[in-house]
Amino acid sequence: MQKDYFFVIFGAILFGTVTFGGRYFSNWGFSLYELGFYRVLFVSLMILPFVLIKREYFIKRRMLFFFVIYGLIGAILELTQFGGIVLGVPVAVVAFLLYCQPVWTTFLGRLLLKEPITIRKISAVIVALAGVVFLLKPWDIEAIGSVAGIISAVLGGVFLSLWIIWGRKSGISEQHFLTTTLGWAGFSAVWLLVLWPFVSFFIRDPAITRLSVGIQASYWAYFLVYAIISALIPSFLFYKGVEKIDASIAGILMLMEPVSATLLAAIFFAEPLGYNVLVGGALILFSNYLAIRK
Repeated sequence: MQKDYFFVIFGAILFGTVTFGGRYFSNWGFSLYELGFYRVLFVSLMILPFVLIKREYFIKRRMLFFFVIYGLIGAILELTQFGGIVLGVPVAVVAFLLYCQPVWTTFLGRLLLKEPITIRKISAVIVALAGVVFLLKPWDIEAIGSVAGIISAVLGGVFLSLWIIWGRKSGISEQHFLTTTLGWAGFSAVWLLVLWPFVSFFIRDPAITRLSVGIQASYWAYFLVYAIISALIPSFLFYKGVEKIDASIAGILMLMEPVSATLLAAIFFAEPLGYNVLVGGALILFSNYLAIRK
């Protein structure tokens, strides 16, 4: 089982590129809907040929309801995790709110999966959240941004938790990780397409709802690489690992994401690695130790 923990950890490190890349492509003019829809669409299209060749990877009929709901959760997660960034909330605030998901995962795991809430899990959550606070320094942020963006980021944390919980609840261990990734990405893309007319009717801002194919060719190539790094590979790793470990533990291990995002920001945006990064990163790593110590 030890390798399953590390599958989730390495997946979380790559998932750290989600918010970093979201800011990057938002600055290039991608809308909120384009960020969410094209990311899962590209993943689906890359996996589909392998599924068509090996029929055993097909989604079983009895799992259709699971993937319909999983896709809906995934679609809302795509919109909410990018929503704060597109709406002008600082990346640090978005990440802090998004990575509060272990709190939701621990208690929703108890409610939906009957997983026990142990002192070890509670301690790991507290240490992890303390690490996130140090890492992101929310008290130093001068402008928090729009209320809508903050609400979006909070909902992102809730739906990230539900994404982990629902996958654990509905027989995901019986599915090949290739099947699960295709089911999540494919149904998320379908839901985003179905919901787009309704979202566009109520929200007229093109920075939110624009869905265009008239994007510069080089941007498509960069976005394809982004989809592979931020969604395809980490999804494989996460789904492989979560087959055998508790959803609440997986949620805590996913806190490696802000560590990865901070290092990327330091490398590409020249953000300094101050005491907050050292202390926050150490606390998050320690929370991971508490989570896997058993």
